Amino acid sequence: MNGRLYGIGVGPGDPELLTLKAKRILESVEYVAVPKTKMEKESLAQTIIKPVVDIKGELLELVFPMSYEQGVLDESWQKAVEIIKDKLEAGKDVAFITLGDPTVYSTYIYVHKSIKASGFQCEIVPGITSFCASAARVGISLAENKETLAIVPSAYKDENFDKVIEQFDNIVLMKVSGDYDGVMQRLKDKDLLDKTVQISCCGMKEERIIYDMSQIQVKKPSYFTTMLIKKNGVNGI
Repeated sequence: MNGRLYGIGVGPGDPELLTLKAKRILESVEYVAVPKTKMEKESLAQTIIKPVVDIKGELLELVFPMSYEQGVLDESWQKAVEIIKDKLEAGKDVAFITLGDPTVYSTYIYVHKSIKASGFQCEIVPGITSFCASAARVGISLAENKETLAIVPSAYKDENFDKVIEQFDNIVLMKVSGDYDGVMQRLKDKDLLDKTVQISCCGMKEERIIYDMSQIQVKKPSYFTTMLIKKNGVNGI
């Protein structure tokens, strides 16, 4: 019998935000797939779970370069799929850990779709997203009553960005470092700087929160930076 693939969301950075289900699975599977940007670099997802998870299985280090080039991404995904399929075909369960939630802009989901299409059993274990953790950290709501909410991967310089800002009450901007100057200029043009909070590395030691966006000096913040925009203001709950 083939093994099962689990996509495990480990949350944004605070180990205590890992779910009990995630911990149970990670401590019981034969293999834990660990995504990395480079072979010599330690996985951030792995460092998050270390304090609270006693991994007994073998680690599978999978390299996913930090790139927006589709060819590079496709190659890394395919290599990961082949490594995981080899273990599943041997009847071993594999848990793939990923930051935040596996269903929100996660590298894991591409592996999941390919493995599932090959006939293997797959299960996703949700994790807390960076924007939910960030909203909780600064004490604001993402949406209430009839407010609408948009989640935008702003690093890709979406041509519909301006329309999204106009049409939604609240906006989450993820991966803002990819086009930081452009994002800041658009917020300034739309008079939204005073309605925006920026959170970098939420739940990590390097966490930084900026409320006064008009005084910001950082030209390019951490990759793990999210902006929360509320047109009605960003006053805490």
